[in-house]
Amino acid sequence: MKIKAPRLNHQHTRNQPKGFSLAELLVTLAVIAILAGISGTALMKWIPQANLKRAARTIVSMCQSARVEAIKRNAPVTFNCTDNSCEVRLADAPNTLLRQFNLSSLKGSVQLEADYATTFNSRGRATPTQTLDIKNSAEKILSVTIRTSGSIMTKATN
Repeated sequence: MKIKAPRLNHQHTRNQPKGFSLAELLVTLAVIAILAGISGTALMKWIPQANLKRAARTIVSMCQSARVEAIKRNAPVTFNCTDNSCEVRLADAPNTLLRQFNLSSLKGSVQLEADYATTFNSRGRATPTQTLDIKNSAEKILSVTIRTSGSIMTKATN
């Protein structure tokens, strides 16, 4: 005895509505709006910290670049930070700008706590050694320390 599979009645499927109802769309949009609001708030808290880290990484990179240039050129290279701007220049030719970074270019208010200046000699050693503090709008501080050996260290102080 053969059993035949029942045929689907296509009349029932034709009368069913296709797509989403207005209520389903509104609920979906409400959920998306709530998630966007929560993630937007978290993002706004994260941006100042990200800008602070970016500023510190750029300053460390500039110091490393100044050290390498001093060794490569066999001449002293200065690294100066004043008025929220950092520059790398040849010590013997101060009009020669090798690299520059303005902290004001960052959207979050990141600023230097004090002026800073050091010189890398032809062996890559730095004098004087100091600590450069960078502060963001959330009052968080990152310190960049250039040691006499020319090594560079960052540390969160807040």
